[in-house]
Amino acid sequence: MVHLYAADIGSLPDPKEAPALLHELDNERKCRIMKYLKAEDRKRSLGAGLLLNRVLPRYGASPDAVRAGADGKPEVEGIFFNLSHSGHIVICATAEKEVGCDVEKIVKAPEGVAERFFHTGESAYVNACMGEERDHRFFRIWTMKESYIKMTGEGMSLAFDRFELLPGPEKTNVRRDGKLLSCRIMEYDIPGYKVSVCAKEEFSEHVEYVSLR
Repeated sequence: MVHLYAADIGSLPDPKEAPALLHELDNERKCRIMKYLKAEDRKRSLGAGLLLNRVLPRYGASPDAVRAGADGKPEVEGIFFNLSHSGHIVICATAEKEVGCDVEKIVKAPEGVAERFFHTGESAYVNACMGEERDHRFFRIWTMKESYIKMTGEGMSLAFDRFELLPGPEKTNVRRDGKLLSCRIMEYDIPGYKVSVCAKEEFSEHVEYVSLR
């Protein structure tokens, strides 16, 4: 079963100004956080580390045991997980098989990206509307595509137009090189954001919010 956890990092202070917040994180995460030049980026990375520390023990896994796998994705024995963050939201998806997730704050959609990178039908879907509805559609497609390439571990080495999204009444299927895949994509509702999770198993219906304090 796929579960999705989320945390609001809006109230977290800048870890550069409050270094005590880093005490429960490993050295690699601490170094990564402090390399960011912007306070908001430091807070998002801090939030991701803290959320992972709250979630993994639920599955009997230690955050200290997380290592980079062969494809570079962080992994730990006993549970599959994936992290994403945008704006003031950090999410963590967990599953019994490979899983990918993405969250994006809804802002003005960039011009020309859908036409250049999306599948033809997806680009037409985005550009069938204007204004805020176009923004919502763009980030809906973007997060679904990101969740898929994060699940497979291929990242941006896989062109977005190599696979096509097939929205259904509840979940979205994926077709790649003409073949319908076994994975599906679930969308979750977080106001002001688009959230997608891709996996090959059943999904929990709701987001579970976690306090980082």
